[in-house]
Amino acid sequence: MIRSAVIPWLLCITGLAAAERPDLLRFTNGDQLHGSFIGIKEGPRAVWQRDDIGAPVDFKTERIRHIVLQGGRALKPLESLSNITLVNGDRIPGLITAVDGDRITLDTAFAGLLHIPRAQVAMLSPNPLGGRIYYHGPFSEDDWKMTSPAFPEGLPAEILADKEKEDSGDDDADTPPGRWVFSGSAWYWQHKNPGTALIHETGMSARAVLSFDIAWKKRLSLAIAFHADFAKTKDEDEEVKNKRKARAFANGDTSILPVLFGNSYVLQLTSNYLMLFRTSVDAEGNPSLERIQLSNNNLRLGETGRAKVELRSNRGNGGITLFVDDEFIAQWNENELINHDDPPLSGNGTGFGFVAQGSEAAIRISDIVVSEWNGMPDSARSLQMDDYDVVLMANGTDRYSGRIGRLDDDGKILFEGKHGNFKFPLDEVAEVRFATKQLASADDSPADNIVVHLKPIGTVSGSPVSGDGPMLGIINPIIGEMNLSMDAAVMLDFNASNHLIDDWDANF
Repeated sequence: MIRSAVIPWLLCITGLAAAERPDLLRFTNGDQLHGSFIGIKEGPRAVWQRDDIGAPVDFKTERIRHIVLQGGRALKPLESLSNITLVNGDRIPGLITAVDGDRITLDTAFAGLLHIPRAQVAMLSPNPLGGRIYYHGPFSEDDWKMTSPAFPEGLPAEILADKEKEDSGDDDADTPPGRWVFSGSAWYWQHKNPGTALIHETGMSARAVLSFDIAWKKRLSLAIAFHADFAKTKDEDEEVKNKRKARAFANGDTSILPVLFGNSYVLQLTSNYLMLFRTSVDAEGNPSLERIQLSNNNLRLGETGRAKVELRSNRGNGGITLFVDDEFIAQWNENELINHDDPPLSGNGTGFGFVAQGSEAAIRISDIVVSEWNGMPDSARSLQMDDYDVVLMANGTDRYSGRIGRLDDDGKILFEGKHGNFKFPLDEVAEVRFATKQLASADDSPADNIVVHLKPIGTVSGSPVSGDGPMLGIINPIIGEMNLSMDAAVMLDFNASNHLIDDWDANF
């Protein structure tokens, strides 16, 4: 339940829903309803309230894909980024208060003290990346915009509304550009003609981490812009504008990247190679594009697959690092690799965006996180071992392999390493990856599994039991019965799946 200020909740729900953003319920067949999520009852069944219905109605959760709460805005976001990751993929936010050989204790704002078997914990993250989160989503379409070379200010409302014409498949000048489709907590692209950019105009600091999950069918071809300012190119005469509208965007075309993103860096990802560009728009509005050289630009991604992409950039020194699935892939330094002396650094903007560059290829982008970066060059995952725990310190440079012991009364982790024993203050540790051979195997999720997404970061899964107020009862397969406060919740996923194809939106 999510209306913590409602007492009694049923008498006040109609007036509260009018004042707040409505919740959104989306069924597995694509139908959707706006209204208010009231709770869970035996079945399990989700209880739903609408102003135009006299009494609450309920729906079998097996028919629901997800419920987005209050337009993706939490009533009370969690204040700390500290969290642990379980072997089943759950990311439980909370303060680590005890560690010993058998269990880890977590003090959470949404479920109180949790005692978790140590073998079920894959990672501790007391200070993940050492920075603040500026964006996490998408849980709503707000703050996003779609642009194209023909419509650099944004696709007109009549185009966004005219789905019938878009789906006609014609390639003439009257065919509007394709559109990204928002559903639940992801953006989807599946259109015959690429070239429409999905942009977020704010969020990136001078030192930033941009990470997101991507899934694709057929061959991947995607450009990712970061530190973009979306500077506009000079006005064109009508003849040039008409040619641009009529011209189809060729697969892998890079010429319009400055038009879409202004001054920016743009990383081009395909199934088998990667490339980094520097896009610029000068004071007269003239666009230009320059490739930043890389000795090895090979990438091995399947024709259909999914991956976790993470870009770390430092505007102070021009350093850019790419990780895929937590593994180091490539590193650039613009100051060293650009082909002219003392170039001005590009991409001073705070925006980021995506543009599909392949034809008839479906793409899904989700779990987008933009955070401040403390400069650490890699993650403990890149050094994860079968037999040893790996500790990565919050200073971004020091890392140790050995055995994690307990957390003492002074808040220090006891550590037995190859070259001696240490005590690491927990507030100086970025993350700990436990030896893979010590971890339990992840069990399959139950058929009625639900995933609760928390803001700014966190996921908790389990079988729904009940809920009759601002709380939701679930049975987590590792932790057991939990009574969750919904203040920080932004979405309930009722049919989450670990299968690549099955968890795509039904329309894709």
